[in-house]
Amino acid sequence: MNKFFYSLIFSLCTIVASAQEVEFTADRPGASTGPATVAHKVVQLEQGVQYDGDGGAGVFTFSNTLLRYGLFEGMELRLGGDGFAHKPEGALQYSPAFSGLSLGTKIKCFDGEGVIPAVSVLADFSIPRTASGGFGVDNLAPSLYLLFENTVNEWLSIGYNVGAEWDGAQPAPTTFAALCLGFSATERLGCFVESYNYLSKFGNVYAVDFGLNYMVAERVQLDFATNLDLRNPAQAWAVSFGVAWQINNPSKQ
Repeated sequence: MNKFFYSLIFSLCTIVASAQEVEFTADRPGASTGPATVAHKVVQLEQGVQYDGDGGAGVFTFSNTLLRYGLFEGMELRLGGDGFAHKPEGALQYSPAFSGLSLGTKIKCFDGEGVIPAVSVLADFSIPRTASGGFGVDNLAPSLYLLFENTVNEWLSIGYNVGAEWDGAQPAPTTFAALCLGFSATERLGCFVESYNYLSKFGNVYAVDFGLNYMVAERVQLDFATNLDLRNPAQAWAVSFGVAWQINNPSKQ
């Protein structure tokens, strides 16, 4: 399955872009997602690594991968999957696993004007039998989110998400809500702080997230983020590093 995943990434990366200047946008880091989509025919890879405290057991995600492709202006396709190492209960060593593939789309509904926010819809689903290590789903597991953002001024934006996630087994979804404040310190350097919640019948998660992103090149952004579960910050925490790379470089023909 990993060979299939990387072959698909390679195939999408060979798509030739239209001749146009495009604006860079990234969906990492952080738990919330902005409403911006990648431009038409642009291929973008977002890749990260993360370590979760996980109550002392520890989970190391060595391949947090999202591939985005601009199918139309204002609509993108998304393919994702996580490779990680975890320590099963009672085990002494870490075991590698793959979370399975997810396939989805983000569609821009409104660009935003004044107090009216920019709005997009994000929908995806986990694909059955694409995972390893017992982390897969037996049925299609969809997720649906509404993404909003208000641009306050040149250096401040307010983003907020609401959504629902199904696990493919239970009829009741887990609900998701997030509020994010984004700051532009310079043209290249940005930072954010956000609060997000997962609410389900199996237990709720109340967490905060903050981080930095820096444009090291015109089409390459590096990032750092950390988050804390407010119920148990000493053990339930995570630190991540990543890169967002706009692979193809549209140029005038």
